[in-house]
Amino acid sequence: MTTLTKAGPFGSLLQFHRIREGYTQQQLADFSALSVRAIRDLEHGRVERPRQDTVRLLADALRLDEESRDAFAKAARAVQSDRAGAAEWTAVASRTGYEYATMLLASLSADAGDGTWETALNDMAKQSWRLLAVDQGVAFLERRLDA
Repeated sequence: MTTLTKAGPFGSLLQFHRIREGYTQQQLADFSALSVRAIRDLEHGRVERPRQDTVRLLADALRLDEESRDAFAKAARAVQSDRAGAAEWTAVASRTGYEYATMLLASLSADAGDGTWETALNDMAKQSWRLLAVDQGVAFLERRLDA
């Protein structure tokens, strides 16, 4: 069975918007005046609650509209590790109408019964997940909540 990792509300939205704009982590860092390491740490959930000015810089660099900025700011305040964070993640997902997730393709092992990454992505497609992008061995997926 394929394991899907959720990066957390803010990290998932950040990855989604960055990929949607076609930016690399380096480009987003340049546009936002943040470091590549900061972008990476935010996307991977190593930083759970970014500062408000960091969120503003990223939203500006990503050219988010008012509604997307609001969802982005709410996701930044959520903490996935506790119940309030899980509730906030659900609120953000219901507001956007989509759930986001990432899959580390290099972690799949045919020996462990996971199969190939092609098989894993096909399995996800059968569960209504849609592949958004693949960047540095990580697949970014979304699915509509009402599906």
